Amino acid sequence: MLAKPGEVLHYSIEIPRDHLPGLFWYHTHPHGESHRQVLDGMSGAIIVEGMERYVPEVQGLRERVIVVRGRSIEHDPNAAELKQRVEVTAKGCTAETAAPEEIMTVNGSVRPRIQIAPNERQFWRIVNASADRYLDLQVDGQTFEIVALDGMPIAYHEPERPTLTANHFLLAPAGRLEAIVTGPPQGTHAALETLCVNTGSAGDPNPGMVLADIVPRSAQIESDASMKQARALDKDKRPPAYSPIDVERLKQTAPDFTVTFTEDKNGFYINGRKFVADAGPMTSARVGKYEHWRIVNGSAELHPFHIHQVHFLAYAENSTPLAQPLWLDTVNVPVSGSVDVILDFTNPVIKGMSVFHCHLLDHEDKGMMAKILFE
Repeated sequence: MLAKPGEVLHYSIEIPRDHLPGLFWYHTHPHGESHRQVLDGMSGAIIVEGMERYVPEVQGLRERVIVVRGRSIEHDPNAAELKQRVEVTAKGCTAETAAPEEIMTVNGSVRPRIQIAPNERQFWRIVNASADRYLDLQVDGQTFEIVALDGMPIAYHEPERPTLTANHFLLAPAGRLEAIVTGPPQGTHAALETLCVNTGSAGDPNPGMVLADIVPRSAQIESDASMKQARALDKDKRPPAYSPIDVERLKQTAPDFTVTFTEDKNGFYINGRKFVADAGPMTSARVGKYEHWRIVNGSAELHPFHIHQVHFLAYAENSTPLAQPLWLDTVNVPVSGSVDVILDFTNPVIKGMSVFHCHLLDHEDKGMMAKILFE
């Protein structure tokens, strides 16, 4: 729905009782203006509670919601000072010479401080709300004990292995990471950083920088509005159970649909077509089924594939099985490469028209989006 100037829209959103818990987000999505509006900060986090039913370890942990956004410095007179403040790496991952056009902020602040006591475990819920920048997240000297990705608890599909451990994690625009983080030892300097990301020869500079400093938690009560204690476990609520499907059989089938990202000096395309608002759907899917799709990147830069309303299992890259298949709703597609996914279209509430697109929103605005009809 479009909110026209001066208009007020009232939304009533019903969260189904069996909705999975996790971190989601919202942002404006007017075609042609999405990039500018999200870059200007028109976004926010949504949490569906109940993660402790899948991972009891988060119960009672100090919880932080961390919204990372890009801030344009292209025409900022303080650009040099801001880059120095966040310690932008002098050179990117490749030989690119273009100057960085953005720095990253955390909950609207440039390089804030995050308080955590030595060896304290906290539950961090991080959303990459950038319009067009990747985050390769790292906490100096510590690991992420990953609980959920893109609003999907790891334990939903793999109850015997409810968490994953990583030293750093690449989060595409629109991606979400929910993880338990342990405070660094006393006297150790640490920071939440993003490492530089090689986005390809045609991609934008994506340098590393410091997002926030990690400091020992003081004895006084914090005033940070994004901090709260997790709710007590409701033993009367049982988490929805996953009914396993034969994904191995689906992996052996030819793709039901292929998405090909391409670009040229005139714009960005999916399967050779630019998005047109009044066009019909590019494809359709029967609600109640799973489908095998292949996402192909025919360009010289990274593209994050995103589809509204559903998750998928990303299981192969460049036709090679991934060591760690993941359930996501946004996945990076390598330069001149491909990703194979199994999409879950079984939720009955998704009937109707929806979209899939590149979540570099400048690309989406310039045509890299298409419609799908859920029937």
